[in-house]
Amino acid sequence: MDYKVLYRKYRPKNFDEVIGQNVTINLLKDGIINNKISHAYIFSGPRGTGKTSTAKIFARTINCMNPNNGNACGKCDNCNNFLTNADIYEIDAASNTGVDKMREIIDNIKLTPTNSKYKVYIIDEVHMLSTGAFNALLLTLEEPPSHVVFILATTDIQEVPITVLSRCQRLDFRRITINDIVNKLREISDLENIDIDDDALIEIAQYSDGGLRDALSILDQLSKFNEKITVDIVLKTIGLVSSSQVENLLNYVENNDVDNIIGFVDKVRSISADYKTIIKKVIEVIKYRAIKIKQNDFISRLDYSDYKNLCFELASSIYKANVNIDSYSLMELILLNYVNNDVKFTTNNAIKDENGTKNISREIFPKEKTSSVEETKDIEIPVNKPKVEKKRCNIDNIVDIRINNCFVSATKSMKEKNIIKWNEFLQTTNDKKLKGLLIDSNIVLSSSDIIILVVAMNEEAEIINENLDQISESFNSSYKFAAISKDRWEKEMVLYKNNLKNNIKYVLKEEPKEEYQEDDIIDDIFDTSKIEVV
Repeated sequence: MDYKVLYRKYRPKNFDEVIGQNVTINLLKDGIINNKISHAYIFSGPRGTGKTSTAKIFARTINCMNPNNGNACGKCDNCNNFLTNADIYEIDAASNTGVDKMREIIDNIKLTPTNSKYKVYIIDEVHMLSTGAFNALLLTLEEPPSHVVFILATTDIQEVPITVLSRCQRLDFRRITINDIVNKLREISDLENIDIDDDALIEIAQYSDGGLRDALSILDQLSKFNEKITVDIVLKTIGLVSSSQVENLLNYVENNDVDNIIGFVDKVRSISADYKTIIKKVIEVIKYRAIKIKQNDFISRLDYSDYKNLCFELASSIYKANVNIDSYSLMELILLNYVNNDVKFTTNNAIKDENGTKNISREIFPKEKTSSVEETKDIEIPVNKPKVEKKRCNIDNIVDIRINNCFVSATKSMKEKNIIKWNEFLQTTNDKKLKGLLIDSNIVLSSSDIIILVVAMNEEAEIINENLDQISESFNSSYKFAAISKDRWEKEMVLYKNNLKNNIKYVLKEEPKEEYQEDDIIDDIFDTSKIEVV
């Protein structure tokens, strides 16, 4: 197959072709020019920013027989045969997480290079390695042979053990700016004869979130069109809304325009627009307006505090979107909360379509067929008496007890063992909703029957704690789980250390059992709404 996708076809071949990473590239080139090459590097940064490409260029350049000003000559045997060079090893840690692969590397590094100055090991997504694999790599990273260079790449530097980081020279790759991405896309579009608007390129660059590879993948997809590529085509293809539409949405909120707010949400739902991308765009517009309000340069019904609260509520909804709920409905309710009018939903509420006619397809309570006389009367919506909810034990109380009980018998070995199982579970589970909920969680404490998870924000922890039974059943029903935020975990650790110093021991506490009222048990057995009492 001769065809190559654009991000492979235009992968940079030397340092000068890498865009948006000037500081990192200059450091690497200076090291080569001054012959100060470290034995181990770690490249960290978001996806699609050039980490692996730069690692390959660096490996090629340090083995070049005639380097020129920090760049490979591109003419010597080592440069020409780089792709088949037996001394360059590229390993995907996501597929080789175990200790056996690391032991194989350790055995091989003792052998001198076949045709090159250096043996180079590029380990991509290194944070996916197991604890055992990291431990096996430590000593080799500390004192490798002089002919070996390690280049580790990761999109999640937080997951790499500090013992590994301390043995490497760390170089951070930043998100590529929108201008740099647009310029590169324009250059490639001209070379490939792709007819595309500049506004469309800007929309692609914004959607790619600083990753050139993602931007090139979208451009490659759009290049199949036999017409000029406009913003509308981009938005329809990747399921997005334009910045002007987002501006209009906030204008609807400002003007208490309920119908158009609902219409906007219906539209993004119908095209399955990416929820996180929409929220990100809305927050950008909110930030701009909030700044203008502080500068006394924007007249608004909503004040700075309103916009700030709206921003935080929408940001928080991103985490709730990982749960099995309609994220668009969540956004709709948040926006409607900032509408200031007395309009209430009834069966006659309707949304006007583009022609101004009413569309009653979204009526909350659809009308039943009635006589012509009855149709002229206002419909009274029956109010059902809410069912008494079961009194369940307080989730926060359970979380507190499980943290306490886990501290009683937690061990480092149990934690490391369960971290490996947890990573395998997240990779293999077919439950996409559960995986989305737990993907950013980390095990920080574990005993033989309790696992404590840490996530970034308290809202995430609350959602996880509402699904503890499902998590236990999916992972291992013999384990109990609890989730807390990173801030809460830091406080728990401080408390734990103080208790140790003061000889205060953690004592097992019994979890409260679920409590039911007598009426609740009856409701569970019988549908009382259908029982006729004589």
